Formats: sequence, structure tokens, C-alpha cells
Amino acid sequence: MLQWVLLAFGLDYHGKGKVALYQTFYDFVIDEYSRNRRTVLIIDEAQNLGAETLEELRMLSNVNADKDLVLQLILVGQPELREMLRGRELVQFAQRIAVDYYLPPLTRVQATEYIGHRLKVAGGDPKLFESGACDIVHTFSRGIPRLINILCDTALVYGYAAQAKRVDVALVREVVADKSDSVLFSQRQETRQVDMRRTELEGEAACRRPFGDNDATEHEVLRDLFSSLRAKP
Repeated sequence: MLQWVLLAFGLDYHGKGKVALYQTFYDFVIDEYSRNRRTVLIIDEAQNLGAETLEELRMLSNVNADKDLVLQLILVGQPELREMLRGRELVQFAQRIAVDYYLPPLTRVQATEYIGHRLKVAGGDPKLFESGACDIVHTFSRGIPRLINILCDTALVYGYAAQAKRVDVALVREVVADKSDSVLFSQRQETRQVDMRRTELEGEAACRRPFGDNDATEHEVLRDLFSSLRAKP
């Protein structure tokens, strides 16, 4: 781990033992601090680090003495990182965490806005994905941005191949069907099928005109829709 850290900062790590590596890094951060500059080490996908590697990072943080913060460590990772840091073997590491933040999955509204924002930044039409299509993307991605990106990117490819003007529900359903056997999307498949059916039924109900209290026919149609939903496994 120390070798990768030195490489990231452009420091020489060749032919050095662990003690020499640590001393090289220590000298570097102290020199930066003397120049009124703080060293920040950002590690992405930190959930893939083992307990031993995290312990090495803890040792690096020992360069911080008293009130002088010469090194700042930032770990970014998936929810698995959170669980790992709760383990007994990482108690000392967790105790040194000053600030932590957990980003929950996006809500349905947030996912729709997220899709529109990415399209706008890319120079496209923020409304390229129909509302129902965004709902299905949210359901099958469970609100996880990375999975939203995968589904939307694939939907754009499918839409381009079909020369579609917009990404509609049918197109996204095709993407979901093709991705259903993927490791990323195979979890909780039955739950997502029920959720997607609920999305469809809610969409059908929303498209129907408002009905009055005496309109028995409309009441029966709506009751049949939700009875069908409950009957789904």
C-alpha cells in the first residue's frame, strides 16, 4: 500500500523497505506542511481494501501530531465499507474518523432529476427519457446512481439502434429484460418485478380521466387494477 501511496504523490519507492517507505512519506508531508500546504490522500472504492491495508492507512495517520493536521485521509466507497469499519479488528481505525457521511439511494423524484441533469450536462434533451421510463430505471437500480447510469447508457444505445426519438417504457423494459441475468441486477428480482408492475398500474391509473363519486364504472376499473397488483407474487 505504501508503494502505491508514494507513487500517487510522485515519490521514489524503488528498492525501499517498509520503514524507509514510511520515512519518505513522512518527510514529504512534513515538507508540504512547512510550505503551508496540506496533504490529502483520497482512496476511491475503499470497500475493496482489506483490514490489513486499512491498518497501514491508520499507521500513516500517525504523522498527525497534537493540533497539526499534516495529512488528511478521505475514504470513498460502497455501503460495504461502512459494514467493514464496524468490525472489531478496525475499532482503532474507526475511532480516528472525524467525519463520515452515508449517501442513501436516490428517491424516485431524485432519480428522474438525476437522469435529466446528466442529459443536460451532456448537451442533450433533459426530457429524453419519458417519466414512466425513469420510474422503471429507478425501480430496477434501487436508486443507486451507478446502476442508474448503466441502465440509462444501455437504453440510449438501444434507442439509437431503434432510431427512437425518446426513451419510452417499452425500450427500458427491453433493457431490463436483457440485464435481468446480470449479477448487478439479479438481486431481489421478484421484488423488483412487483415494483415494476406497481409502476405500470399506477401509470395506467394516472392516465385515466378523473372520475366522480357516482361513476361506478371508473371505480370498478380502478379496483380491478389494484386487485391485479395484490394478486402478483
